[in-house]
Amino acid sequence: MVTPAKDAASPDATLKSLFAQIPTAVTIVTVGTGGERYGATVGSVGALSLDPPLLMFAMKEDSTLLRRLDVGSPIGFNLLAARQHDIARRFSTPGIDRFGLTHWCEENDLPRIDDALVWIAARVRDWVRLGDHMLVTAEVKHAEIEAGAPLVYWRREFRSLAEYEMVGSDSR
Repeated sequence: MVTPAKDAASPDATLKSLFAQIPTAVTIVTVGTGGERYGATVGSVGALSLDPPLLMFAMKEDSTLLRRLDVGSPIGFNLLAARQHDIARRFSTPGIDRFGLTHWCEENDLPRIDDALVWIAARVRDWVRLGDHMLVTAEVKHAEIEAGAPLVYWRREFRSLAEYEMVGSDSR
């Protein structure tokens, strides 16, 4: 059994170690406003509702991307494929031209990352401040799915689910 490192000087270290045990799909969230494009790597995207079709995601409240959103704003979700870890790193690195180094196109007035496993065009429905993050809900307007394994982030590393043996059946 692995236990988080105990650091009396930083109780956050234990919490970060705990959170690192929760695997998350890696998604690039994108917006385009006034000819400008913004995108960020987000590991907290999840399904919320089928009726209406809603997604949720969370980002630090001081995020540049969040400052570009209002209720009704278009927003894109690019769930990355296992081989796209370089794109995930790029969109989590501040101070670089993220789109200049990435193959992408514009779809539904949003930046869409080429070869992403899932593409979703949505509109911001609402948000709420929780701790130091904003939880945003978005209504799905269009979605496309490609075959393949997703990129996941687990134990502070990018991984592919294809690396792991299937332990059950998803044909319920």
